[in-house]
Amino acid sequence: MARRLPLSNLHISKGLQWARNHMPYGDNWMAVLFSDENKWNLDGPDGNIKYWHDLRKEPRSFSSRQSGGGSVLVWAAFDFNCQVGLAFLDGRQNSPKYIETLENHHQPFAENIGGRNWEYQHDNAATHTSSATKNYLNSKNVTVLEWPPMSRDLNPIENVWGIMSRKVYENGGQFYSVYALKTAIESAWYNLEPELLQTLIMSMEKRAYNVLLINGKTLNY
Repeated sequence: MARRLPLSNLHISKGLQWARNHMPYGDNWMAVLFSDENKWNLDGPDGNIKYWHDLRKEPRSFSSRQSGGGSVLVWAAFDFNCQVGLAFLDGRQNSPKYIETLENHHQPFAENIGGRNWEYQHDNAATHTSSATKNYLNSKNVTVLEWPPMSRDLNPIENVWGIMSRKVYENGGQFYSVYALKTAIESAWYNLEPELLQTLIMSMEKRAYNVLLINGKTLNY
């Protein structure tokens, strides 16, 4: 896990305003598609320094090969009713590549649900907020959910990555090929329980409330 940068007063202010606006969202959270990218290392999660773990369980430690290893980058998304992706991403990501991912994975989801009102969530990464990406999403009539800066802890898919990480790297697992790592990631993703994903979606109201409760500081989800 990358070290978190401290929140500025502006970040805190925007987070609080977001929480006030979205506390009353209620069942509207069921119509949000949450997305994220995540890097998976052959050697173990996040360079074997830190990783998300269930606070009810003991943290795990992993050894690291001295020579290091490769990694794969994944995009995925889910809403209350389904999972979208996985997409394994090649090379350094930019706006055209992100748009290609959306076209190949997000757009079939959008077409499948037809005229149902829904919103797409992604964070404020440069590839997500570029003019090219905004123009593409506008051309597809996609409503993007307002999202506060520096708020990875709000996104329920972060919990999904953590749950998957425990499965992918169980027993201190390491991988000696990208293919084997991809296979393990796919298995963990497609074996997620629908009830778990629904519970995470419905935790959003509490997350917004907790942002207000701790005055906009970082959550511990």
